[in-house]
Amino acid sequence: MADPDAAMWTTIGAGSIGTALGVFGTIIVAMINRQPPMAVLIDARIRTLIEGYEKHVNDLQQEIQKLEAKVNALTKALEEAKASRGIGI
Repeated sequence: MADPDAAMWTTIGAGSIGTALGVFGTIIVAMINRQPPMAVLIDARIRTLIEGYEKHVNDLQQEIQKLEAKVNALTKALEEAKASRGIGI
């Protein structure tokens, strides 16, 4: 069975690399073409990419918080189960 965490991190890694390459390419194009209308277009494109990246990061942070809460709940349940059994295993 495939590890869902590995698939998630693979997707995140690929998306991050793609975003970084897109931003880098956009910056290079802006530096080569220093025409004012093109600069405005490039600035808008960079802003859009950064906003998308920030949204993606926020979504990932929320997912991490949910997973941490689940881990904490499971750890607490495990400790309670150990205590109720009366053995410190």
